[in-house]
Amino acid sequence: MQIHGTPITLTSPQDADMADRFWYWQGTSGRKYIHSVYSLDCCPPLPGAVYVGVKRAGHLRIAVTVGRFTPFWDKTLPEKDTARLQRLGVDEVHVHLLARGSEAADGIMKDLSSALSETRVPQGLNETTSAWVRAA
Repeated sequence: MQIHGTPITLTSPQDADMADRFWYWQGTSGRKYIHSVYSLDCCPPLPGAVYVGVKRAGHLRIAVTVGRFTPFWDKTLPEKDTARLQRLGVDEVHVHLLARGSEAADGIMKDLSSALSETRVPQGLNETTSAWVRAA
């Protein structure tokens, strides 16, 4: 199993900008989780949310890391988190906001993390962590 990512399916031409705003990531369980897409420097306060750190390469999305935000913050993404994600080459933060509580969010994070850890780095990438590439 590999971590798979796909853009939201569009139903009309008026929704064309939605493809870059929402993304699905699939965990080891086969379950898909919808994520809101934010640039690394514009991620709003989303305490406790599950995220996928993504490196963007044209129309490709490379999942680099999976985690959860701290339970408390009141500005954009904390500086220490931003610095760590920048070191990993993350351009976008894909955030899953629909977990029904902390226990459910932990389960989603583990599902996605498991899929990422089972992934092989595609040839030509020089990442310090596993990644999977999906064309948009």
